[in-house]
Amino acid sequence: MHNLLQKFQEIAHLSKESEIMLLNTIERIEYPAKTNLQEIGKVCNSIYFVEKGVARTYYYKDGKDITYWIVTENDFVGAMGSFFTREPSNKLVETIEPCILWKFDFDKLEELFKVNQELERSARLFSYYGIGLLEKRADSLHFNTAKERYDIMLQKQPDLLKRVPLGMVASYLGITQETLSRIRANK
Repeated sequence: MHNLLQKFQEIAHLSKESEIMLLNTIERIEYPAKTNLQEIGKVCNSIYFVEKGVARTYYYKDGKDITYWIVTENDFVGAMGSFFTREPSNKLVETIEPCILWKFDFDKLEELFKVNQELERSARLFSYYGIGLLEKRADSLHFNTAKERYDIMLQKQPDLLKRVPLGMVASYLGITQETLSRIRANK
């Protein structure tokens, strides 16, 4: 829980009163590996902060599963677009390892925002934070070489290769598993 509060302090600088209200709204849940947290075609009603474990967001294209996002400890996971727009998701979310997660329920947050302007402001700042991350990822996919994307991943998530199947890592990087093997062989 400490890391969750630290993340909120980095993004929004919450008062102790708002921290307590937020903590009373969220739920700590433990899930085994391969737990489905979000289905395609359903509105995303929950996002999660990963205290322990690895989770991913993915979708299907031409019968292949494409990893869109991989998160480890101290990051958020969910079908964010669906969560914020309230439209059905085209993505799935699953745990890769056993996970300890903090669940943020949309309806509970909306009720909280009605009575706490500071937390409503933090949600806006959290949205900005997420948009910034998405833009960095899109820029990386468009402007960095496969090797540069691999190096960035190693810098930001150094233990990912030990925790996630290589096929998922390659998909996340937007490359084939063969390309990933060549890049790794040249290290």
